[in-house]
Amino acid sequence: MNRFYIDKIVVSGTGHSNSLINFKPGLNFIVGPSNTGKSLIMDCIDYVFGFTPKSDRPSKIVDNNNGYEKITLYLKTASGIVILERKIGDTKIAVSGSDSTIEHGVYSTSNAAKKNISSIFLHLLGIDEPHKILSSQAGNTQSLTWRSILHLFFMRQPDIARESSSLMAPGGYSKTASPAALLYLLTGQDADNLEKVENPEISKAKNQALAYYIRDKIDRLTKRREELEEIISNTETSNSQEAIEKIHKEINSIQEKLDDAASESKNLMSQIYAQNSKLSECNTVIHNFSVLRRQYQSDIKRLGFIVDGKISLSTLSSTKHCPFCNSEMKSTPNPQYIIASSAELDKIKDHLTELTKAQRDIDKQKQATIDNIKNLELQKGQIDTLITEQLRPQLLTFKKHLENHLQLMRFTGELEVVNQNEIQYKSELFEKETEEIPENPKYNISSYYSYDIVNGFEKKLIEILSASKVGGATTARLNMTNFDIEICGLKKASSMGGGFCGILNTITALAMSGYLIESEGKAPGFFAADSPLTQLSEAEYIEQQNTIKMNFIQYLINHACERQVIIIEQKKRMPFIPKDDDKKQIHVIEFSRNKESGRYGFLNDVYNSEDEQSIET
Repeated sequence: MNRFYIDKIVVSGTGHSNSLINFKPGLNFIVGPSNTGKSLIMDCIDYVFGFTPKSDRPSKIVDNNNGYEKITLYLKTASGIVILERKIGDTKIAVSGSDSTIEHGVYSTSNAAKKNISSIFLHLLGIDEPHKILSSQAGNTQSLTWRSILHLFFMRQPDIARESSSLMAPGGYSKTASPAALLYLLTGQDADNLEKVENPEISKAKNQALAYYIRDKIDRLTKRREELEEIISNTETSNSQEAIEKIHKEINSIQEKLDDAASESKNLMSQIYAQNSKLSECNTVIHNFSVLRRQYQSDIKRLGFIVDGKISLSTLSSTKHCPFCNSEMKSTPNPQYIIASSAELDKIKDHLTELTKAQRDIDKQKQATIDNIKNLELQKGQIDTLITEQLRPQLLTFKKHLENHLQLMRFTGELEVVNQNEIQYKSELFEKETEEIPENPKYNISSYYSYDIVNGFEKKLIEILSASKVGGATTARLNMTNFDIEICGLKKASSMGGGFCGILNTITALAMSGYLIESEGKAPGFFAADSPLTQLSEAEYIEQQNTIKMNFIQYLINHACERQVIIIEQKKRMPFIPKDDDKKQIHVIEFSRNKESGRYGFLNDVYNSEDEQSIET
């Protein structure tokens, strides 16, 4: 962010040695008795800043130049030195120096000139394009200039103790222009960025369109209200809540029966599955018995055939041949073979008999299983019939009754909402129909300030007020009506004298310029105030360490390293004179008003007449 501070001021002229004041970064005190040229330093700086003397706002250096002819101001920037020279009584300022961002040449103090000095100072703040700011509530605009914001950083003695806000530029600037200029420094919003005040004709058309919309909403609400009232009037208006509770009980009872029946049906189905499995096992056994029976019958036929054959052959003799001589050999059948086969046949017949008995048993078991399955299926059918033809229809009926009652309650609730909305819209329609559209709408510049901006400044303000031990510091706020601070709910001008106004004005401007720097706004790196303590008289019984003067000076010392601050003050009004300390960035210049001791005053070879007479005598 662009910052610059004052390096030195030189007043020169033929026949005079140069009168020079060197300033340093940090805290600069210029102190001394009255009539030593302290305020003249501020006038000289202000003159190079482009001040144009007027009958009601003269310049001391112009009216009392004491033969000096030129003022040269040196500014220190991040890019070098800017040198500004203005001849006393001239409206031109010559610009030169080592800052390469500055175009050297001669500039006019008039803002209307093509090359005006205001553009140089705005450039040093990083403002290179022309900007318009609001200058009136009617929406008029004016150019943003250096002079329109200088009061925030540079406070001359006549402006210190004024009752108006130190955030407002002194002189001819309007109550809108100063807050508008500050808004730009804080946010970058100029007149083009602000929301425009609406044309009365457009506002009137919008008002009429909104009234038509509201009437339409009222008509729709009225129609719906009538529909709901008719529905409710045609419905039995018994106690819906009691009826709903009763229906809930019936539904719960039926649901319990339904759950029990479903559970019983499921249990019966499981039993049917088990019996069907048992029946399948019986069928398998019966099938196996059938196969075994056929096998037994085949074995009986085979053995019977063998026994019968052997019996028939037993009566015949069989002839066999000798394997060696081939002679005939007679053999007799073996009766033991027939006996064995007959015994096997009898055994198989016994098995067949046992199989027949077993088959009769399994047939009985199968029939019993079939009868059991039929009985279970009958029971399940009855339960399913109970569920489908009785319980479920009852449940659906009660649910329908419940829904009807709930719907009635919803209609009743909707009717209440519709009635409320209808009343609200009728109220809004009345306001729109009676609303007065201003013929000349006004811009309220304070409405463009956000609370965050104001709150940030107020925190900085309270910080300095509290450190300075100003009573009620924590209640300080910015009153947007008069754009000035108030403490304990009281406006500055109505509750405090000029001395307190002076210190409060100084603190207000110091806080705002500091807040601009902290919030990365557009501001120079210096703050200068002439005689902020001069008119402040605090009660004698207050201990020195508790005075506002003491603590304000101490605050400046504690924050000397933050930026350049220049304080010009009468020595006798200072609670103490700080010592030069380069490490702490504290620099003190003291005028003695004594030709024999120290530096007499600002301008060399210029003395008060009474001091010259005392020296001569």
